[in-house]
Formats: sequence, C-alpha cells, structure tokens
Amino acid sequence: MQKASQFIRSKVQPLFLYWIGAVTFLFFFVSGCDQLYSEKQDVVLARAGNSYLYRSELRENITVFSSKTDSIIQSENYINNWARKQLLFDQAIINLDIETQKELDELVNSYRSDLWSRSYKEFIVKSNIDTVISKAEVEAFYQENQNNFRLNEIMVNLRYIALPSENIDLLEIKNKLIRFQEEDVRFLDSLTFQFNSYELKDSLWLAKRELIRTLPIINEDNFEDYLKKSQFFLVEDAFEVYLLFVNDYILRNEVAPLVSVENTIRKIVFNKRKLDFIKQFDKEILQDAIQTKKFQLYR
Repeated sequence: MQKASQFIRSKVQPLFLYWIGAVTFLFFFVSGCDQLYSEKQDVVLARAGNSYLYRSELRENITVFSSKTDSIIQSENYINNWARKQLLFDQAIINLDIETQKELDELVNSYRSDLWSRSYKEFIVKSNIDTVISKAEVEAFYQENQNNFRLNEIMVNLRYIALPSENIDLLEIKNKLIRFQEEDVRFLDSLTFQFNSYELKDSLWLAKRELIRTLPIINEDNFEDYLKKSQFFLVEDAFEVYLLFVNDYILRNEVAPLVSVENTIRKIVFNKRKLDFIKQFDKEILQDAIQTKKFQLYR
C-alpha cells in the first residue's frame, strides 16, 4: 500500500507541477495570441491519448476574468476535466467488451436521433401553432370538463387592505373598499403606497390554506366566521388594521370558478393543440416521404 502511494505521488506531483506551469503559460498565451496569430489559425494546447485540445475550444469554454489568478484556475480546471474525460473514454474503449460498446453506440445513436427529432418538432410547433387561446375556447373546455375542476377545499373571493392603525384616511378607505366603483378603485390605487399589503381585484379567489397564509388575522379556528357573502370586516391587531370585503365563497366539492382555473385550462388546451399537431405532423411526414419516394417498403 505504501509503495502504491509512493508511486501515485511520484506520478501525480510532477504532473500537477507540469499542469500549473502549462496553465500559467496558456493563460498568457490565450490572452495574447491574437497578436501572434491570425483568426484562421488554431493551436493545439494539450493532448490526452489520441485527443487534442485546441486553443479555440479553450477560449469558447472559459469566461474571461479580470483577475489573472481566476483565469488561470478556470483554465486549469477546464483542461483537467477535458483530459480526465478523454482518458476515461480511451480506457473504456480498451476495457469494455465489444458487446457492451455496441449497446452503448446504439444508445448514443438513438439518443442523438431523438434529440434532433424533438428539437426539430419544437421548432415546427413554434413556427406553426397559434399560441393564442380564445376566451370562447377556455369557456367551452370549462363547461365540458367541470367535474375535473371540483374543489378540494373552500375558496373565497375577496378584496383586502392592511394598513397602519394610525392612518388618517381609514374611514374613507373603508367606504371606498366597500362601494368599490370605478372611481373608488382609482382612489385606492393612488393610496397603495400607504398600505402594508393589499389586493384590489374582484377576480381574486384564494383557497383556504392560501387565505390563512396571506392574512395573519385568519386561522383554522376563525376561518368560517369570514364565510359571509357581500360582507365587510374590520379587524385590528397591535400593529395593523385589516379591511376585508368578502364577495363570495365556494364550498369543497363544488366546481371551481372559471377565473381561478383559466390559466390551467389555457395550458391544457394549448398542450392538446400541440399534441394533435405533432400527431398529424408525424402522419404527414410519412405520407410525404412515400409520395416523394424517400420512404419505400419492400415486401
């Protein structure tokens, strides 16, 4: 064991010193090579087995740092990783049996083919599929699949404002939040810099867990106290005043409101459109190849 350690040190230490010296040289060489060589020339910087590392590859794969030390370290790491990969690959070629190498080659070829095919299909999809999902499509899907949108927990539709308790506009803000006409919304929007937190959209639906997480004044014990339609609540704690107006709520197992699942539906409709397009594309590419004699079956 001691002999093995001595052998490793005898091999690794000179190699390490060699790389440090080589990388130091490479840093200055790479940074100044434009003055010595034209862009059309490329230079071999390292060899590992039968593989060669060229200046262009090193330049393409390392970031230029302002610090020479950082650039040297990065160059050293890249070269060492490159050499390690090449040497391992060479050892694999020598030591893996032919059958295993054949299986690996088949996997590589299959992966390459799949990768190129998927990338090409994505390109075709982006070029040909309309990404706009109309409101009518969303509503139609919602109506046809309502059983898929039944709630696992209560959802509440509300608007709220949390603000410091000493706010001098508290009464007016309260009245505007309750009435909530167009001019009221504009007024409240103009005061949002005074609010600690707020949500002023009538389209906001929060599930029970989200509501408890969003508003500290609501918890498991008092949650049902707020299940009152068209009801205003004013709750004050030691630091803030919370103004809530509950528009509506939907119980568990009822169908979720369209606005709360609209984005999900758009994704579903688009994915279905995408899958249908790819299915048709796969069919047509064979038909076209048969017609143009690029694909033939021999029986």
